[in-house]
Amino acid sequence: MIDERGRITIPKSIREKHNFIPGEELEIIDENDKIILKLLIPKQKRTKSTKKWGKDTFLKAGRSTFGD
Repeated sequence: MIDERGRITIPKSIREKHNFIPGEELEIIDENDKIILKLLIPKQKRTKSTKKWGKDTFLKAGRSTFGD
C-alpha cells in the first residue's frame, strides 16, 4: 500500500534478506510495467597519508590482533 505521502513500506522479510539498513539510499528505476529499487552504494573515499604507520599506531587504537 502507498500512503498519502507516497511512501511504501518494504516488508521486514525482504529488508532482512537484503540487509537493508535504515538511512540507506535507493534508486528508483521505472521500466515499463515495473518499478525497480536499486541500493545505492556510496563510493569510498581514499586518503593519502605521509605518516609512517607503526605497530604502536594500531595498539593505541584499542584491542588489536596485530603484533605480539
